[in-house]
Amino acid sequence: METGFQKYHDMKLTPLNIQLTELYEKIIKDLSPPRPLPTDTRDKRDKNKYCKFHKDHGDKNENCRALQIEVQRMIDAGKLQKYVNKDFGKGPGQFGTTHVINAHVINVSHARIHSMTMRASKDESGRKLRHLKEWYLTNHIDFVNGNGEEIRELGCTKIKFSEADMIGEYAPHNDVVFIIAWIGMFRVHRILVDTGSSVNVLFSGAYSSMNLPHNLIEEDENPIISFSGEVTKEIGKVKIPITVADKSVLGNFLLLDCRAPYNAIVGRDWLHEIGAVTSSYPQCLNFISPEGVVKVRSDQMVAHKCHESAMDEYKKPEVSGNQIMRVEQK
Repeated sequence: METGFQKYHDMKLTPLNIQLTELYEKIIKDLSPPRPLPTDTRDKRDKNKYCKFHKDHGDKNENCRALQIEVQRMIDAGKLQKYVNKDFGKGPGQFGTTHVINAHVINVSHARIHSMTMRASKDESGRKLRHLKEWYLTNHIDFVNGNGEEIRELGCTKIKFSEADMIGEYAPHNDVVFIIAWIGMFRVHRILVDTGSSVNVLFSGAYSSMNLPHNLIEEDENPIISFSGEVTKEIGKVKIPITVADKSVLGNFLLLDCRAPYNAIVGRDWLHEIGAVTSSYPQCLNFISPEGVVKVRSDQMVAHKCHESAMDEYKKPEVSGNQIMRVEQK
């Protein structure tokens, strides 16, 4: 699953055929009260601007991001359609040209429907796992104990992928990249490397096992959304070192109490911090260290198991499409 977690400020807004200030007066009774503005910004706000939605100074209704988000959520729920600019693909919308969406472009990617029968699919899955297990055993690769997961190309100063990276890989595949890393004092398995995520995440199963001191956990009022539009409120945030192949950086993690087939997600900020390049095709993550290039193998067996677990849960009739399952800790 590619989460693509993002802060609300990344949400694309549907252009309107009416000014936001005017729309507010029409829907005021349908709006939930917003969160108060941060008290520590009270003395810094522009007293000449007043937001009716917040009933406070700081900005005008037209530029109120919280109001824009509430209106967008109502539109996504099928409401306010008479106020949507039906011709927004022909010119700038009410929120500016950066939010204009081409009406003739489809931005939805549906999951591929597998044509194999359930029995054939399970047989193929079994063959894949046996192949990977045999190759791991033959080449003394043990992800549990950290043997063979890292390859160091001493003296190399360029990151590149080659056919040699494909040795031992089961292909064709659609597996994502899973790595093992030290998070704080714990060696954590099932870490999803997600270039589509703007944040790092620790899921409840992992951070509960860490018994993090309460004074390390900071409050965070910003909700996050997944690619499906599902809103999740984090328990808090914490700063913990992430170490891979002796390269350690301070990671900012959101703590989420929700089900997932993995323990953590590392996103773009961590990848950029260590200068890493990842590729799902050769199933590895590369970055440059003082000694040369480090290649971190993805545990393709874990990637496959997580994918199968998520898909099995998705197929259950009582589970909605945007839910994923919690799997047994390794």
